[in-house]
Amino acid sequence: MSDSAIIEQQDPQNEIVPRRGGFDVTSEDIDIPRLNVVQAVSQIEAPHGSIVIDKRHVLAEVNTPITVIPMSAIKGYREDKPYGLEGMGRSVYSPEDLEALKKDTEFPVVEFANITLMFPEPKEAKGSGAYPFPIGKKNYAIGTLNVAKMAYAQTFKRLATYGKFRAADDPAYNVFWELEAITIDGKVTYFAPSLRVKDTEDSPDKEVIAFIDKFNK
Repeated sequence: MSDSAIIEQQDPQNEIVPRRGGFDVTSEDIDIPRLNVVQAVSQIEAPHGSIVIDKRHVLAEVNTPITVIPMSAIKGYREDKPYGLEGMGRSVYSPEDLEALKKDTEFPVVEFANITLMFPEPKEAKGSGAYPFPIGKKNYAIGTLNVAKMAYAQTFKRLATYGKFRAADDPAYNVFWELEAITIDGKVTYFAPSLRVKDTEDSPDKEVIAFIDKFNK
């Protein structure tokens, strides 16, 4: 069969597109941008210590809390490869895969988590383009934060501790939290995210709660 015949057979213009059926869109199909805390070595044009979404929009400066709603958090383990080595460390998400990774790696293995957060648009950010999702009466930004080591302890562990002492029908997204990038001084100064429950009697809108419930199904 000639190359032209193969191309003609694979031409999407000739494909019959069904009007019904197909795969259901789930939360795994949504393109959620990455959240970064800008470090001195980060290749992001933003102030050091700021919280940035999609490498474009600064949501908060260093040591400046911003209101968030936790949507989901997924724990895993990965190889702790030294800085400068090519490639990312391998990641696993099950106890069985963790045991296999420990037997097959020359590096330490550390806990990490991917935490998806929702940010209500503050009044001063109107029209910035950073908050594209209208839910209820407000606009929101949604991003995923990858955390390990100190950042893991100050974010995922606090969410896990909160959940451990709450009823099953009272998840972390029933209340507002604050996300803040704090300064960690040592041999090298760096910045780590920190989560804590916000001291307020306000709570997320019911439309937001319903959206997160659906997102996590």
